[in-house]
Amino acid sequence: METQQSQLKQWYDNKVLLIILFFLLPPLGIYAMSKHKTHTWKKVLYITPSAIVTILLTTGIIGSFFLDSYKTGLDYYNKKDFVKAYDFFRMVKSDDKNYNDAITKITEIKPIVDSINTVKENEKLTKNQRVEDKDIVKKHEKGIVSTSSDFPLDQQNFIKAVEQAYSDYKEASNELKKSAIRTERGYLIKKILDGKRNFSDWVVVVKEMHTTGKGKAYFTVKINETNIEMGTVNNELSNMFENSLIEQSNPIYNQISEFQKGDVVIISGSFFPSDKSDYIQELSLTEEGSMRKPEFLIKFTNVQKNN
Repeated sequence: METQQSQLKQWYDNKVLLIILFFLLPPLGIYAMSKHKTHTWKKVLYITPSAIVTILLTTGIIGSFFLDSYKTGLDYYNKKDFVKAYDFFRMVKSDDKNYNDAITKITEIKPIVDSINTVKENEKLTKNQRVEDKDIVKKHEKGIVSTSSDFPLDQQNFIKAVEQAYSDYKEASNELKKSAIRTERGYLIKKILDGKRNFSDWVVVVKEMHTTGKGKAYFTVKINETNIEMGTVNNELSNMFENSLIEQSNPIYNQISEFQKGDVVIISGSFFPSDKSDYIQELSLTEEGSMRKPEFLIKFTNVQKNN
């Protein structure tokens, strides 16, 4: 009998166990603290915050059962907070009388939500690249042009055209001249590519490689010591218009799965045509971005490690 009482005391007199219970099982922690041999003020000191946490968790759990996801989503929809509205509409169950309307609104706002998420992702990627890009921008501003002899001749000429265009662009005195420089860059690129849009064996560095929600790969590379990037789109919505994402059934998917960011690789592919003056499609949202840090959309046909 005495042994059993001693064992019973052990578990609620063990301070380490008490701390663990307060974090993992607050109600049991409160009970143990009430039994623990210590001053009453200490019990109050420990039990009060744990009790508050328990009440909040209980309230949250109970509230989740009674939360009207459709009504909450509709409130956010009317406030034009489409990201939160989208999340709540997705929580509407199929037996809810407003389920069909929730699906309709999901279809309506999904492109907006995808666009917002894409912007956030791009901002995150931009932030991660800021230190690296700062040095590259300085080289742009000094007019340093990278034309490594390791690059194929058409790639060297492509770099010269893009780099020189940016140098001229930032020196231009007004918007009319700037726009004309962009158009001239398009003419030069067309000439360098001999009126075609395909290229072979260009030497680049892996910048980003991720997958979409449907498992397709988006892959971005850059030409070393420049601000020139090339790659696929990074979301399913954009891919509906330009089929550039890499399917898992594509052999290139397996090739790039072996790469790491920063690997030097050799690529072949084709640029997408542009409906602007670039000749090849460029994804920047602004003209200044197109000239300073161009992002050219391409369809990869071959990717291999540079041995």
